Amino acid sequence: MNDRSRKIIDSSFSKLAKISLALMCAAVAAFTLPIIIKGAGAFLFTATSEHEKILEENFGADLSDGQKERIKRGEIQKEKIFSEILELENRKSLEAQKIITDEIDAAFAKLQKQTDSVLSAAKLTSSKRRKAFADISTSIWGDFASRVKEATQMAEKNGAAVSFEKFLEKCSEDVTERAKQYSGSKALKAQIKPVARAALRRSICQLPNSELELSRKRLSEINAAYFTFKSGVNKLLGPVDAKQKASEKLPRNKYGQSRMDMARKVFEESVCKIRVIATDKNGHSTFQSVQTKEYFKGTPVEKIFDEIEENFDALMQPHFVFYGGFFTNDPVDSNLLGGIFPMIVGTFYLTLGSMLIAAPLGIIAAIYFSEYAKPSKITSALKMCVGTLAGVPSIVFGLFGLAFLIDTLKISDGKSVIAGSATLALLILPTIVQSCAESLKSVPQTYREASLGLGAGKWYTICTVILPAALPSMLTGIIISMGRAAGETAPIIFTAATSTGVALGLSQIFTNPTPALPWNIYNICSEHEAAEMVEHVQYGMVFTLMGIVLSLNLVAIIIRAKLQRR
Repeated sequence: MNDRSRKIIDSSFSKLAKISLALMCAAVAAFTLPIIIKGAGAFLFTATSEHEKILEENFGADLSDGQKERIKRGEIQKEKIFSEILELENRKSLEAQKIITDEIDAAFAKLQKQTDSVLSAAKLTSSKRRKAFADISTSIWGDFASRVKEATQMAEKNGAAVSFEKFLEKCSEDVTERAKQYSGSKALKAQIKPVARAALRRSICQLPNSELELSRKRLSEINAAYFTFKSGVNKLLGPVDAKQKASEKLPRNKYGQSRMDMARKVFEESVCKIRVIATDKNGHSTFQSVQTKEYFKGTPVEKIFDEIEENFDALMQPHFVFYGGFFTNDPVDSNLLGGIFPMIVGTFYLTLGSMLIAAPLGIIAAIYFSEYAKPSKITSALKMCVGTLAGVPSIVFGLFGLAFLIDTLKISDGKSVIAGSATLALLILPTIVQSCAESLKSVPQTYREASLGLGAGKWYTICTVILPAALPSMLTGIIISMGRAAGETAPIIFTAATSTGVALGLSQIFTNPTPALPWNIYNICSEHEAAEMVEHVQYGMVFTLMGIVLSLNLVAIIIRAKLQRR
């Protein structure tokens, strides 16, 4: 190969190496940057005044005068909206009610005048009597249907749909009671048989009650849409009054949105748009999404919506915060409020516990393989077993920990930190053994010969010469294994992890399970009832876990550098 060819090949490999390195850096950046950016959003974000209320009422935070003033400004704006909502629910359309009341009174007044016709109809045969009673009912109720529709439309326009629906229900009961009193009056009771009186009562009630029921159904759909809108407002701003707040069982329902990004999302998805009941051409009821402003156009609800939209920032009081409590507070209401402190503590317990078990065993096994074991079939079999264990799926270790460590050895009554640590130790033990054995073998043979030549024993040589020389490389393998233990999910599912709980004390690690970052990340992503509402918590946990693993590796690099300088 001539010099020119050699230079071309060398240049090509250099460029290829640079391209590969650039691609690797780009891949790492593409993977980590979104996690870093979104993860930082868990504790660096634009908050609302509800954020300070949550901190004060749930975590005993001492608020500054500025924070208290911000809460006060937000409450003043919200009170205007809430007062309009409460007034709307209690509003009555007296004119619409009078239309219905007058029509009912007029109908029964006409009925009293037609008592002779009723008595004559009662003497007819069953089929003719039924028709005669229907004719009488039609004559007395006249244009009742159109008047009910008119009154209903009036109540809708006035924003009195909630109270008017209840009023129509009472009207239906009133019609039934008055028909019962009329058919059971002395004048009719003496001359009409019970069967005929029952037929008369049904005939009198049928037409008005059917019309009242149709209007109630219409109002029920409107009111259902209104309460859906109100639910969205509650989700955005919080309960309308102290009584509603006290009645809520879940902490999430006691407050509005504490983050502006979630507040805008709730406003767009639950306030600007609502799901309402609609009837298709076949008469089947279905749900459909509609614009709130269009659905309630011309009603007081539209006015409330406009006020929320126009005064959105004044209602929410946005401000940028650094929420350090994300790392130091306990979670509240399935991570919808609060922080991830128990998960961080649990991850440290499991990781450090696994290293305290696995590192000594791994180093001892590595010393045996590299310094004491002679070439033989047994040694080869043992090394093959160690290599095989390194490739066993982590879920298998989890099941083994449950079946053997918990159910058989009974190291704890159930899930516990010690059981999880022991399982993770078994998982990372083969990696530690292999890495430490290779590190010991990399120590030059001359070190051993020099120490033995000076009269030192083999064990003394291993402790004072070989281990210090191999320690930097061994430490790298141990820390890498620690990073794997910190990020494992499958083994701790069966042996140590729980979805909720507080940070454990040292005395509780032998008996209690613990929340942990890997398991809670999986749990929130796959099983949380409101995963879209805690997306920032998911990324915040991933960010924290990456920070823990990177910190462990950084510590290993620093310690290794110091040991190498020595």
